[in-house]
Order: sequence, then C-alpha cells, then structure tokens
Amino acid sequence: MLLFFILLIAVAAAVEHWSLIHGMDGVTHRQYPDRPLVEPGETFHLVTQVKNTSRRFVPFIRLRENVPVDLTFSDKVTSFPTTDEQSRARVTRRPLLTRWSFPTTDGQSRAFVSTLYLMPRQLWQREISVQMPKRGRFIFRGGSMQGGDFLGLSEEVEYVPAQEEIVVCPARWEDPSLPQLLGGFLGDRSVNRFIMEDPVLTLGFREYTGREPMKSISWLQSARAGQLMVKNYDHTLELTATVLLNVQTKKKDPLREEKLEQCFSIARSVCETLEEKHIPYRFVSNIVTAGAVSRWSNVADGLGSAHLSTILEGLGRATYDCVRPFAVTLAQTSRTAEQGRTHILILPDRDPGLEREIRLLEQRTGTPALILTASPGEKEREEA
Repeated sequence: MLLFFILLIAVAAAVEHWSLIHGMDGVTHRQYPDRPLVEPGETFHLVTQVKNTSRRFVPFIRLRENVPVDLTFSDKVTSFPTTDEQSRARVTRRPLLTRWSFPTTDGQSRAFVSTLYLMPRQLWQREISVQMPKRGRFIFRGGSMQGGDFLGLSEEVEYVPAQEEIVVCPARWEDPSLPQLLGGFLGDRSVNRFIMEDPVLTLGFREYTGREPMKSISWLQSARAGQLMVKNYDHTLELTATVLLNVQTKKKDPLREEKLEQCFSIARSVCETLEEKHIPYRFVSNIVTAGAVSRWSNVADGLGSAHLSTILEGLGRATYDCVRPFAVTLAQTSRTAEQGRTHILILPDRDPGLEREIRLLEQRTGTPALILTASPGEKEREEA
C-alpha cells in the first residue's frame, strides 16, 4: 500500500511538473472587430476566438482582453463553443464568468476578464455587440491567458499581443444651410457646363483605376489594349470638383479640436453630396493619418462607394497634425488644376494669408472657389 501511495505521489508530481511547463500548449487566442470601418455609435461585433488544438482537456482558462477605453458594450453576448472550426452542428451553451477590471496605466485601454474551459480540439467563439461613440482609429491590443496547473496550486500566464484596429469615420455635418449652399454652387457650375459646343468631347483614353463610373469605360479601346480603358474627357466640358481640406490651425486655439472635428464632418457631407449628384471629385488635404498604409492626403478623381469609403477611412484616421502648410498644398493644387474645375475649400478658420493662393487658383481654373469654414459666424459671412 505504501508503495502504491509513493507511486501515486510520483505520478501526480510528474503531471504537475508537466502542466506547469506545458499547461497552455496548443491554446490560441484571437480578438478582432467584424468590420474595419463603422459610423460613430454604430453597433458592430467584437469577436473572440479561443481554440484548443491539443487532444487534452483544458479545465481552466482566465482570459484578460485589452479593449479601447471608449468602447461601450450591449447586453447581447453570444457564445459558440464548437468541436471544430468547420462545423457548428453541436452548439452547447454554458455560463461564462465576465467582469471589468480597472483601466490600465496608459489610460487608453481597459481589460475585460473572462473564465472558460475547453474540451479537446474545441473552438470557442464569443460575439459581443459593441459601439464606439466618437471618430478615430482604435486598437485592440490582445491581452493574456492564464491556465491552472494540474493540482490547482498556481497559474501559468501567456501573453497574446495583437494589433487589430477599427476606424470610426466622422459624423455627418447636420447644418441645414450646407446642402442649400452646395446645391446652389454646384448648380451654377452644371449650367456653365452645357453652354459649350460639344459637352462630350473626348481627348483620349487612359487606364481604368476602379474609381471611374462604368459609363466612362470604352469597350472598343479596352479590347484593343487588352485591359480596361476609360475615356478622358476635357475637364472644361465635364463637371469635376476638388475638395481641399485644411487642418493647419493655431496650436493654442482653445477650440482647435472642435473646429477640426467640424471640418472632418463638413468634408464628409461635401463628398456625399458630390456622390449624390454623380460629380467626379478629387480629395486633397494636408492631414496626418494614424496608421496610414497608403496616402489619404491625395485621392485621385473618382466616384462610387469604394472611392467614398477610401476618403471616409482617411478622415477617420486623421489626427490634429498637418504634414505641410496649407499654402503649399494650395500652390501644388493650383499648378495642376484644369480650366473649369470646381474647388471646394474647407478651412477651420478664414486665414487672410491664403487669399493670394486662392486668387491664383481661381484665375487658373476660371471659376470661383467655394470656401467653407468651421468657425462660428464665418459661414454666414461667406454665403453673404
């Protein structure tokens, strides 16, 4: 009997030693939002997946997930524990213990703590309905998993870093005077377009970029070139626009952030109005975008949902810093501007130092520019 107890203790000690070293082997974690771009306050799903790829039972896992501090949760939590990744035929539900912990020291995130267990080769998935109340780029930075040892005397911690992100685009600008102002300005440009002798004069052809409307594709030239080609119209005959957004302000302005947020919202509403009127437009700015993979400060002419989504993502990623003075941006735009092109300038403040560049831009295009400002009172004076 003594020998049996000694053997039992030796086996328990060996299993305990193994569990301390390999207790979390084969357990993986992933957390991600189910879409990359959302509206402020729009509900999306935060998906968490924990998978046990081993053939052994994992009796205890404490999951600590870091989420942005502004993230708000609803009461709808759906868990899908399944036997494998491909099938959800056997869905069982069990209580899931969750609680909020205190914000982390950086003040940018807080931890969501859950406990669960996993059967051999089981994938556990949870979807939580969440919202982000304001514009910006937000990062989900993973967290950590803690697994208990065989005897329950200690826990092994495994950190699971991640870099999943979601971008919240700016809200629409709800000023009722803006649609009327844009409608009148763009209406004047539309009338000027049709006084030309030939409003559909084609200058040549160029490669299709994915932003042009389908009606611009020349199927004959596409067949000859072996790739999609679009018609290149004379810009004095086809109504086109350039939206210029300035984020250069005085650093000590107490209303600086509020003005820039208004500018982002005005830029969105202007682009959506151009989409509704089917007017191809270009987007130019001096913004610095957070986590930028491509350049959102200069988006070529285009039209359609993909073109608008590109600009909205750039506005969502926009910081309060500028990459260059707006006077330089205006000068560069003026050098390449075509006759008849419409320019819409969105400014946080009316800057007298930009008058010369604006005048040169209007002289080169032969059309007046529309200037929209976010400062109180400026818009009314501009309309007058």
